[in-house]
Amino acid sequence: MAERDPETNVALGEGKLTFPCEQCGSALEYSPGSDHLRCSHCGHTQTIGGEKAVLEHDFQDMLHRLSRAPASTLGGHSIQCEGCGAQAMLAGQAGRCAFCGAPVVMDVKELGEIVPPESLLPFGIDGAKAREAFSSWVRKLWFAPNDLKRLAQVHGIDGVYLPYWTYDSQTTTRYKGLRGDHYYVTESYNDAQGNRQTRQVQKTRWRPASGTVHVGFDDVLVCGSPSLPRPLIEKLEPWDLDNLRGFEAGYLSGFIAERYQIGLEDGFQIADERMQPEIRGAIRSDIGGDVQQILSMNVRHADVKCKHVLLPLWISSFRYKEKVFRFIVNARTGEVAGERPWSVVKIVLTVLLVAAVIAAIVVIAKSR
Repeated sequence: MAERDPETNVALGEGKLTFPCEQCGSALEYSPGSDHLRCSHCGHTQTIGGEKAVLEHDFQDMLHRLSRAPASTLGGHSIQCEGCGAQAMLAGQAGRCAFCGAPVVMDVKELGEIVPPESLLPFGIDGAKAREAFSSWVRKLWFAPNDLKRLAQVHGIDGVYLPYWTYDSQTTTRYKGLRGDHYYVTESYNDAQGNRQTRQVQKTRWRPASGTVHVGFDDVLVCGSPSLPRPLIEKLEPWDLDNLRGFEAGYLSGFIAERYQIGLEDGFQIADERMQPEIRGAIRSDIGGDVQQILSMNVRHADVKCKHVLLPLWISSFRYKEKVFRFIVNARTGEVAGERPWSVVKIVLTVLLVAAVIAAIVVIAKSR
């Protein structure tokens, strides 16, 4: 009989963690959109443990004092893909990597210490709905290879919790710039017939501008995983972070949980980049006028808070002509995003067809 953690009643053994059914002892899996685990063997359900608070920490405190914990805190065992380097936790074995489709995934006993996640958004959309979203997405693709749908179905779709950092900050920015106000002058010119004409020409009068703007940010998201491109993963936003729940390992049962590889401090640098457009917008508004130029800006952050959270998505990864393509679904809202191959043959045939149609129209027009 497997050894059990005395505090969680979780079965331990063979490098993995499972949640036993109270009725038959089989492994339980989280049922998306609910607060319980379900046994696929006997159908019994168990409610996931009591609610925990969603904690937010002072940024500097988390950097220097927040305790680290082994990756096994997430439950399951550690794996690292030899193809793309993704590091994740899962219960059971993996025959391929969810992020790149590589067939070889190696088990490792320990991936080092981590800042444990303290909150998450549970899966709200099940695998069937995610597959429907994928099929709909493929059907709408123009110039896709004929075997695209078959390739993706062969590789299936995986439920993954991605690690995220969230950052709050009260920013104060001193700037220097230029304010441009438009004015118009009347100019004379000769038209194509040589006649003298007049027209209004816009010009800009510039003057120096400087000042200070204050912009507050709440829950700026930064994905802690480099396994998916930032432009792709950001297409799944916004997330319903108001529904975050305190971390309970039961929500991870049956899913993969990737551990972060972008740390808290590096993540804040990315968050700062994501704040820049809004700060620049506030500066332009403060400068006023018709057009603005920002010459310099000095941003200071205060009262910075942060959280480490897990957010759920469905992902299908497949290889086509030695290149990896990914399709992802926000497992809360159903928002989709994907990378796709193009069929060169279809594109060339379409171009030739269009050229032939244009040539036919020209011939007909000349014959009249």
